[in-house]
Amino acid sequence: MPTKSPRQRLFFALWPNDELRDQLHVLGQHSCPGSGRLVKRENFHITLIFLGSVDDTLRACAEKVAASVKMPPFKLGLDKVGYWPRARVLWAGASREPAALLGLVRQLTTGLEGCGFQADGRPYSAHVTLARKVARRVQPSSHSPIVWSTTDFHLVESCTYPQGVQYRVVASWPLCESLDGE
Repeated sequence: MPTKSPRQRLFFALWPNDELRDQLHVLGQHSCPGSGRLVKRENFHITLIFLGSVDDTLRACAEKVAASVKMPPFKLGLDKVGYWPRARVLWAGASREPAALLGLVRQLTTGLEGCGFQADGRPYSAHVTLARKVARRVQPSSHSPIVWSTTDFHLVESCTYPQGVQYRVVASWPLCESLDGE
């Protein structure tokens, strides 16, 4: 009897460097009203597309799609803090999302449709979750931008353990410096 291939909970994401993680951690500490659980530094990221629980076949197809992406590096200025009351999540986001970021998400989404993946249909909104289970409403606010320079994107696995969720980068792709020569 053939065995089922293992499934992984995967998503495409932007992955920050250590300096950016430190800045996001400080922002979370200053913005969280004391009721809530700050996200661990090592778990900060911006989700591009959540794939969910996938088998080896969908993962291989998703990796081919990622390898075909052509998009230049870009900078994202995280300059606002917001709160989603229903989810009880405190987040950092951008007033303006760069065209290259939206193009990256669009290219991945379009390519993944060929793998049989269907996006959830909600408009894309780049954000970093700073805290969860925030009991008191946090008023939206602006601050000096935290500049995220993006030169690559990643396929990340979400693993749940008794001590909490951990994310692990399983594959990475560089963004192209130039789209010339195609």
